[in-house]
Amino acid sequence: MGKLFLLLTVLSESAAVVFMKLSVGFQHRLYTAFAIVTYALSFVFLTLSLKTLPAGIANAIWAGASTLLVAVLGIIFFKERLSTWQIVCLMLIVIGLVGLNVRKQVS
Repeated sequence: MGKLFLLLTVLSESAAVVFMKLSVGFQHRLYTAFAIVTYALSFVFLTLSLKTLPAGIANAIWAGASTLLVAVLGIIFFKERLSTWQIVCLMLIVIGLVGLNVRKQVS
């Protein structure tokens, strides 16, 4: 269940960032309200995931996966552009996330 809650953390936190962008500095109240609710949900889900996952690993996965997802959502919804260097750095995050999730086989 911990990984499911962590996934919900990433999704809700990423949605919160998109809603904050849409709120245009808190000018649009509906998007501001959605941002607050989805951020609150992300903290609830993170807290639930920490019941079974190590805090450091869960936080690293949350931060990295949310960064990647928000970057992709920014490209899709806001027509944001990334430089080649930014793309390389995001790929390094992917490598780190894969590394954190690979289980070492004990013979």
